[in-house]
Amino acid sequence: MPKRRTKKSRKPAGSPLLRRLTRGPTVLAVAVVGAIAGFVVLVAVSVMTTGDDKIERIQDISAEGRSRGSDTAPVTIITFGDFQCPMCKRFAETTGNQIEAEYIANDLVRLEYRNMAFLGAESVWAAEAAQCATDQDKFWEYHDKLFEKQAAENSGALSGDRLKRFAGELGLNQEAFDECLDSHRHQQLVLDETEAGQEAGVTSTPWAFVNGETVKGAQPFADFQRVIDEQLEEAAKAQ
Repeated sequence: MPKRRTKKSRKPAGSPLLRRLTRGPTVLAVAVVGAIAGFVVLVAVSVMTTGDDKIERIQDISAEGRSRGSDTAPVTIITFGDFQCPMCKRFAETTGNQIEAEYIANDLVRLEYRNMAFLGAESVWAAEAAQCATDQDKFWEYHDKLFEKQAAENSGALSGDRLKRFAGELGLNQEAFDECLDSHRHQQLVLDETEAGQEAGVTSTPWAFVNGETVKGAQPFADFQRVIDEQLEEAAKAQ
């Protein structure tokens, strides 16, 4: 599948949400929690829809650095996760690894990680930190570290200080990482991507679109295998 060169979808600079999220650490936590509460309400009333037309906004937000596999792979899996979600951790450490070995390594699948940061303020901070790691070409290493260190939701396990410590443990440029995280450089990307997922019908994590077909939850590898093989057959017929 050809690599998409796209730009991020942004909220207007005058967005009330964005203004609240940039007033400082204490207010930031309150604002993020408030934004998440509003998001959950939107999800509750959203209509479940799938298909390529429903992931158009997602595709307008670059996943560069957060993808695995060939750009020309016939199947693309877009996965939505939250770094505080236990089932996302389970998926990454089981089914995700099997998809890597069976399909990604053989140039049959391209996998993109997308943020659905909706479980609390630490979800947003962790997603921002992962994007800061992406700036240093270390997204997947940081992704794995976040799931390794996962604990109870919003318990401090993914606090700012700990997120910075993880970067040091992985050998990232500490000064550059800290500046990135403190400036909330990637906060808007995280919020945009979360909203784009909601618009596409995502209501829980993990959640995947396999060439547009929905697979909900940390399903066993066999379930993903069936859907992937079906999509590979369709792609072969279309050639």
